[in-house]
Amino acid sequence: MTSSHDKRTLLLIDDQPEFPQDFLALTGEEFHVVIAMSGEEGLRLLPQAAPDLVLLDLKLGRGINGLETLKRIKRSNPDIPVIMVTAHASYETAVQAGRLGAAHYFSKAPSLKELRLIIQQSLQHRAVQRAYREELQRRYPRLLGTSAAMQKLLEEIETLAPSDCTVLIIGESGTGKELVAHEIHQRSSRSHRPMLVINCSNLSAPLFESEFFGHEAGAFTNATSRHIGKFEEAAGSTLFLDEIADLPLESQPKILRVLETGDFNRVGGNAKLHAEVRVIAATNKILADEVKTGGFRKDLLYRLNAVEIHAPALREHAEDIPLLIKYYLEHFALALHKPAPEVPEALMEVWRGYEWPGNVRELRNLMQNIVLFSKDGQIDASRLRLEAAKPQTLAEEFDSLFELPYEEAKSKLLARFQEEYFHALLERCEGNVTLAAELAHVNRATIYRLKDKEPSSPIAK
Repeated sequence: MTSSHDKRTLLLIDDQPEFPQDFLALTGEEFHVVIAMSGEEGLRLLPQAAPDLVLLDLKLGRGINGLETLKRIKRSNPDIPVIMVTAHASYETAVQAGRLGAAHYFSKAPSLKELRLIIQQSLQHRAVQRAYREELQRRYPRLLGTSAAMQKLLEEIETLAPSDCTVLIIGESGTGKELVAHEIHQRSSRSHRPMLVINCSNLSAPLFESEFFGHEAGAFTNATSRHIGKFEEAAGSTLFLDEIADLPLESQPKILRVLETGDFNRVGGNAKLHAEVRVIAATNKILADEVKTGGFRKDLLYRLNAVEIHAPALREHAEDIPLLIKYYLEHFALALHKPAPEVPEALMEVWRGYEWPGNVRELRNLMQNIVLFSKDGQIDASRLRLEAAKPQTLAEEFDSLFELPYEEAKSKLLARFQEEYFHALLERCEGNVTLAAELAHVNRATIYRLKDKEPSSPIAK
């Protein structure tokens, strides 16, 4: 008989008692099952239950529905497998659940034995994922880079991590600001508790305040039960406020008060509460400019940037690109159970010279794509296209073209683009026509035809 210490923990979120009862009758000896009767209750139980897997009903009779619960679970615990179970299966909700990160979408109508098999497979897959993550962590540090820019960042993290000061991380989109925040947290005395995250983008003031402060039952429509906010949940830990520049203006004075005192009220509540929380914020905008335009409070900016650190753009530490490419190819190869593709040196040179406007996120996504579509360790050349540089506007870039008739202007513009594109591509590929043709997904004859032509002026007569 399996001891309670050996059992995997499942969190089952369902507002109807029948399914949990049937599930317990079948699997009670195999799993330790924690039951929640609403999405809000499930989210509250998530940190303390620390489940290996979540079973989540799609249609929850009160409070937030299953898809919203799934979204919040994956936001705070992206690695936990979530299986959606429903008596109202449909293609549309299955697609939505998959996009939000559900591992499986399962109708309650088939047998529970089939569901148990899916659970076992999901748990085995998670064990494999943990194993490859541990192996990668053994091989690589969390923040990769031997460049001066990355070493400076690591030194700053090492210096400020042990303190409790508020930190503002600035950097372009895709530079890994959340990873920097995690690194600060992991090196602090708070690392025994999980860091919690709120993304300030696309949240109205009421939604943000409910997420941040929590709310009492009846505080607003659909607030059928008490909800513990992220600030309260992060007591003794770290709260990361991503995209802080997008914080609703009317919420900013309330956040300022909490950061200064640690005191707050849940939405709809009168009881004064207190939580000791370290706050780390991040933005890809210049907050001083936001202050000038009236979109951000100056006093909140001064409170947030007690310590300011910069997450460098990838072009600022381009010497780390080969190391990052090697890491992500191995990462996705292990995850997808495929051999890591070999990168030809000519292609590596192309990637070294590319500016990566999407930064590490763009590089990571490209490597995932390459591994996914590789065959027997060979790169599929059609997956190699990189984002082309975008001119500000056509009027600024080709002003004189607009004085010409449409067909003549279009012909000149297309000819100019073709010449510039292939000359730049050949330059990156060091004259290697075969590689350039693969990158452009065209026949080599097209490149040979243009190879010796000089680029013309965009407005050549």
